[in-house]
Amino acid sequence: MDGHWHGYDSIGGSVPLDLVNTVSWRRDPARREDRLSDPVRLSEWVVLAGAGTERLEVSEAALDTVKSFRETLYRVLVSTPPDVAALRKPLLAAYRYAELTPALPLKWTVPLTDDAALPHFLALEAEALLRSEELARVRECEGPGCGWMFTDHTRNRSRRWCSSSDCGNRARAKRHYDKEVRDKGRG
Repeated sequence: MDGHWHGYDSIGGSVPLDLVNTVSWRRDPARREDRLSDPVRLSEWVVLAGAGTERLEVSEAALDTVKSFRETLYRVLVSTPPDVAALRKPLLAAYRYAELTPALPLKWTVPLTDDAALPHFLALEAEALLRSEELARVRECEGPGCGWMFTDHTRNRSRRWCSSSDCGNRARAKRHYDKEVRDKGRG
């Protein structure tokens, strides 16, 4: 993988959140970057995010489907009330494609054997997150323009930034700068 993924970290805490985070600076149109810019990038992301162990040959159609699902999932996560009806079609398609594991408790799986399986795999992963207790810990970074999502595992649920070394550091630097400006104005 080349430098295309520089600055991208799997900080979401789950494959669905890491998928949403393939858009950097989502809330800042001037800086917005879609890291799933072509099928090769999606194939690289599958391995990078731990969704699969091998790169898939990905078609433009699969890329478009995954990107559309990514945006649907983001809207579900940040809207109040969440537009869960938008998940109906991808989830129904995923269940038609999925297999049941031959064990209890029942679990639907989608083996990542080709790019046709990828959207279905991602839909079931997203559903698992949206059904889990982890959902109560999902947050959006408070960094201006960021828009990355993460699972807050702090004891008091106080995490505010996608990364303390990225958006958190910018916030600290801004607070320091604002304090310096205020102090100079007084003196």
